[in-house]
Amino acid sequence: MKIKSSFLNINNKQLEYLTFGNFSDNTPVLILLHEGLGSVAMWRQIPQLIYKKTKLNVLVYSRFGYGESSNSELPRPLNYMTIEAEEYLPILIQKLEIKNYFLIGHSDGGTIAALSSRGKTINNLIGSVLLAPHFFIENDNLKAIERTLYQYEHGSLRSKLKKYHRDVDNAFYGWSNVWLDKNFKDWDITNHIAEIKTPVLGIQGLNDPYGSIEQLNIIQKNIKAPFSKKTIKDCGHNPLNECPDITLKFIHDFVVNLL
Repeated sequence: MKIKSSFLNINNKQLEYLTFGNFSDNTPVLILLHEGLGSVAMWRQIPQLIYKKTKLNVLVYSRFGYGESSNSELPRPLNYMTIEAEEYLPILIQKLEIKNYFLIGHSDGGTIAALSSRGKTINNLIGSVLLAPHFFIENDNLKAIERTLYQYEHGSLRSKLKKYHRDVDNAFYGWSNVWLDKNFKDWDITNHIAEIKTPVLGIQGLNDPYGSIEQLNIIQKNIKAPFSKKTIKDCGHNPLNECPDITLKFIHDFVVNLL
């Protein structure tokens, strides 16, 4: 398996990305969208596992402010996930000349995937997998982020994350400062769910401190496109890392059924 790692120039900034498979053919691409503190490196072995399981091309990239990509200007705007979906992801797809593709997003990446599944932004999008996505604010979610902030500033989290980000403070505070902003408590994108045009698979760990099953329930209530809801017992915020076998099976079955 040939692995190619490179950088794209977007608006005079460098975007880190990594591919698995043969992008010269017309095989669909699975585009992985990382969590709020994620990066290319933090996916670890997951892209290879997805590649082997589905036999489809896989693309992972670090959004600006993460991994080895250029820094993000702080403070981030409160609608940063919408900006990622409507501005940067379409540029990436265009520059890499990706034709048919799926989106697989985790946490913030799941929200970005959902927002990228609407209207005119979905040229050649086949379907989207949302792992622990966010559509509205939950108090328990904010409490979990407050605990994460404490661990970053007083515990070992900063040193752990530093291995995965060129500028770890830019990555962490770009994320946490938005979520803990008093004006972000009113953030709610449930009105966009009805605009989703392509099939969606939602996956939620039932022990996730960052979000409850209500995040998937709100999709089920409002979506007009085909929707499949999967829950995993004894699983926290990251199903691909914590429960890889069942999560990979859910993803594989969803993709194969659509193809």
